[in-house]
Amino acid sequence: MKEDRQFVTALARGMAVLRCFSAERSELGTSEIARLTGMAQSTVWRLCYTLTKLGYLVPGQDPERLRIGPGVWAIQSSGVRTRLADMALEGMASLARTYEVAVSLAEPHGLDMMIIQRAQAHTLLSLNLAVGSVLPIESSALGAAYWCALSAPARERLQADLQRKRPSEWRAHQAYLAQCLQSYKRQAYVLNLRHFHPEVNAMGVPVVSATDGRIMVLNCGGASSSVTPALLRGPIAKAMKGLAEKIGGWMSDGAV
Repeated sequence: MKEDRQFVTALARGMAVLRCFSAERSELGTSEIARLTGMAQSTVWRLCYTLTKLGYLVPGQDPERLRIGPGVWAIQSSGVRTRLADMALEGMASLARTYEVAVSLAEPHGLDMMIIQRAQAHTLLSLNLAVGSVLPIESSALGAAYWCALSAPARERLQADLQRKRPSEWRAHQAYLAQCLQSYKRQAYVLNLRHFHPEVNAMGVPVVSATDGRIMVLNCGGASSSVTPALLRGPIAKAMKGLAEKIGGWMSDGAV
């Protein structure tokens, strides 16, 4: 393969380090990052040192571990919103108010789902998620809905990536994804009943462009004490499907 002289390998490696962090893996040590990226630990240490100096990583509660810093959040909050996300906000906010839930719109980002729009009712339970937050595909309602909407070949490729890069996470959650796939075939949405968080029930509905097959996901969730499975399967599912269809139509019309 001819060498690409325009490609900056060091930058790509730095971005790979940042992609290791997610809602489930909010703090990581360099050995964990090395395992997730497949890079040598000495290389990871230098990258993390540089990212820390620049403010993209900061020490975690355990000073030997790292977490995402303000530099990343500043970039994400200013850059991930799209015209489509702005168009979706009104409907998302209405649904959030009506059912006292949090509603997110997300798109795939490596092996995670990145939130590009979010509306949240004022409830007692908050997961501290915002535009720019990422959640892992293998354990979240967002990720499961994306997984189910993929074609079989694309799903197989994603599974191979998860098995190679996140072997322990894949083993822990593969049964959940298989269960979601079976239920998705019947009802066109997936449930996450206290699987991602012990106090949260959630659902995910794919948003698909009819023109190019692009897939995003609409997610809705809240405290399991009030957002019951019956509520999710009933009026919320109907409202979410309707909103997903509307957003999918905008995608097909070219709103990006």
